[in-house]
Amino acid sequence: MINVVGLGSTSSRDLTLEAVKIMKNGNKNFLRTDRHEALSFFEENKIAYQSFDYLYDEMESFDQVYNKIVEILIEEAKNKDINYFVPGTPLVAEKTVRLLIDKKEDINIVNGISFIEPVLAGVGRDAVDGLLFLDSDAKKFDFDTRRDTLITQVYNKRIASDLSLLLQEVYSEEDMAYVITNAGLDDEIVRKVGIYKLPRLDDYNHQSCIYIPRTSGKNFQIIMGQLENILEDKDLYLDDDNFDKLKKLLIEKSKGISMDYEEEIDTLILSLLMLFLKEREGLVDFREIFDEIYKKLDKIAIFLK
Repeated sequence: MINVVGLGSTSSRDLTLEAVKIMKNGNKNFLRTDRHEALSFFEENKIAYQSFDYLYDEMESFDQVYNKIVEILIEEAKNKDINYFVPGTPLVAEKTVRLLIDKKEDINIVNGISFIEPVLAGVGRDAVDGLLFLDSDAKKFDFDTRRDTLITQVYNKRIASDLSLLLQEVYSEEDMAYVITNAGLDDEIVRKVGIYKLPRLDDYNHQSCIYIPRTSGKNFQIIMGQLENILEDKDLYLDDDNFDKLKKLLIEKSKGISMDYEEEIDTLILSLLMLFLKEREGLVDFREIFDEIYKKLDKIAIFLK
């Protein structure tokens, strides 16, 4: 069995009694990283441990590091129980733990205090209206401007620079972000900067994250919601006349498609309008539509070849 233990988000004062008990149970102790303030507890109490920090230098990507850690842990736990310690709490932003769960390993989760609480305190935000939680390797369609967003694992300036370019495809340049380093510690730093200025900061480290408050920026979810609201406000339905009008407009607009994108936008709006009206009539539902679209994506890629 693998005891997967959270070290808490800040210093050794965050350690739970259960975590301390497991540290001292005589099993071999593994740490995903020794770059954590709670390491002092191991050293002061002369508790032996092995860190996986060396893998971050040897591997080319985080995914390779995490998979190698899991491989080593599984091998070590074949004939004996071991302890595996992670920053914060095991089930918040810990890919190695997710991998262990996916592989159906025999694990015992011991929760700690996550870093989310000190981050929220640092930026003065309440997550009651929703908090989107992403890693620094997120893609642009992972973001939802309607929600506060917390981006973890912003380890260095290069990652921050890549994120800045990505975020500018989702948010406006003037939208603000908080950069939090060492949340909850005595040397905590919280800076509020424009998204385009993220690469200009120099003090990113393994405890840095970025918090972006929700904005008025538009995304596909907002567009779909607004279209639904318009149909409800206007009380529109798909009678024969509306169906014929939409069909005619769709045919006309599709004939005008060019390297510009204006006609495509009109065609997309009309297609969505048709689908929404069909849904109001009970002819389709969007769950089925999304399933069908997903099934056809591979065929579209083949067609474009």
